[in-house]
Amino acid sequence: MYRVITFLLMVLFGGTACTQPQIPVDNITEVPTFVESDTAYANVYRPLDGIWKGQFEIYLDTARETKDERLLYNLTKVRMDSMPLLLSNTIEVTQVYRSLSPYFQTVEITDYYPEKDESINSKGVNKVQDGEMWCVVRKPDETVIHEGSTDGPETIIWQRSEKTPQKIEYFRETVKDSTYTIIGYGYYEGDDTTFMPKYWFYGAYKRQ
Repeated sequence: MYRVITFLLMVLFGGTACTQPQIPVDNITEVPTFVESDTAYANVYRPLDGIWKGQFEIYLDTARETKDERLLYNLTKVRMDSMPLLLSNTIEVTQVYRSLSPYFQTVEITDYYPEKDESINSKGVNKVQDGEMWCVVRKPDETVIHEGSTDGPETIIWQRSEKTPQKIEYFRETVKDSTYTIIGYGYYEGDDTTFMPKYWFYGAYKRQ
């Protein structure tokens, strides 16, 4: 009888643990429950650990030609420099990354806007949850969620595609020993997605 009761308790509580719902993706305070598929991305964020400072530049496309898919997914700074882009804003950025495990990394971001003499502080996480890569940043006015993938050992691609309101973004982040670069673009509410993006981004940071 004792063995039967023990077996039933194991089935009951073991089954409950296995079916326990995962935390929401936008949760930046709790560490997700580990699953076997997470191992594919073990330590994927580790190269970012530390303090980074640099500038993040926002550009406007003044021509907006018909969309060129080959360019959009093969972005380089040289190609951006050849486009009819107008520098719209420059943000001075400080980012502090700390890995708490091979699958969960916190980030603290300070964005300083020189023309306004204003700083905005945000917190977030890079995490692996249910075998997927996620970047979640809690800003004062919104929570931004990007889904990730890798393109070689040094580059992470972050994307989001929201319909109401429209927010479509694509970023390539490349981390080397002492440099960290971001290149990307965005479509926002009212932008015609059959043309090239209206907004383009480039960031270059140095390890402190």
